[in-house]
Amino acid sequence: MTDFPRKDRILADLAIWVSGDDSESYSNVAKLVVDKVVNDVSNYIHCEVSEIPEALDMTIISMCTQFINTHELLTPIEDRNNGVMSLSEGDVSVSFKTPADIYTTIQSANPITDNFLAQLNNFRRVQR
Repeated sequence: MTDFPRKDRILADLAIWVSGDDSESYSNVAKLVVDKVVNDVSNYIHCEVSEIPEALDMTIISMCTQFINTHELLTPIEDRNNGVMSLSEGDVSVSFKTPADIYTTIQSANPITDNFLAQLNNFRRVQR
């Protein structure tokens, strides 16, 4: 897979829109989300990752922001809604999703929603 040439700039801009700390886990989640979104955009518009137009950078940042926020990927554990797998009241037992479950969620989700189709369709190429 070809690396996205503007990935560092996208990550820097994403840090402005998404609250998080400078921890390694924040960085890893942000990189994984950017890779996922860029790859899905590349597949949707039928071009190589390295050929994605710069005009789509803000759309990619918006898609990453929406993806992170809707899946609560960087929300602290105590504030998450979907991180809890089970909850018992008697002896107070709470279990959370594992990192593998979160990774599976990221991989199975489609960041290309109706909100972004109009912008992406302007750059979509006819596949031969």
